Amino acid sequence: MPTTTTPHTATTAAEAVLAALGSAPASAAEAARAAGIGRSTATKVLAALAAGGQVERTPGGRDGARRLADRWSLPEAPENPDRAAGDGGESKGSTSAAPRLGKGELAAMVAAFLRDHPGEHSPSALSKALGGRSAGAVGNALGRLVATGQATLTSDRPRMYRATAG
Repeated sequence: MPTTTTPHTATTAAEAVLAALGSAPASAAEAARAAGIGRSTATKVLAALAAGGQVERTPGGRDGARRLADRWSLPEAPENPDRAAGDGGESKGSTSAAPRLGKGELAAMVAAFLRDHPGEHSPSALSKALGGRSAGAVGNALGRLVATGQATLTSDRPRMYRATAG
């Protein structure tokens, strides 16, 4: 007589993960334990749910040299329910809460920040200070500001920038 087992389908795993996140944000390992599935399965399900906008990922950061686990949560209800998704000029599939900027706007924001905050700044520090803009995009904007003479590269490793005097 064949043995029958009930396999976890993607739908039931996703439902279990969503139920686990219903009470509080959790790491992938915590969500897996609460959902009764494997950690690798939970990680894959969370990535798929994030791509669909059903969950949000908050990077874990670091505690010294130790990397902290990412936290996953259900998205918060929109503050303005009358606005349809995408009305804020965001690109399709964008997970960023910040609206999409026009040509040259990020460089202008970076230049203004450098002027208003004397000293050296890294692209990642600037990206955080500008509300979570992409560090890569901020780095590209800094490169353009160096080329136009509005900023100076003060250190190559790690890359550090400051506003040009004058």
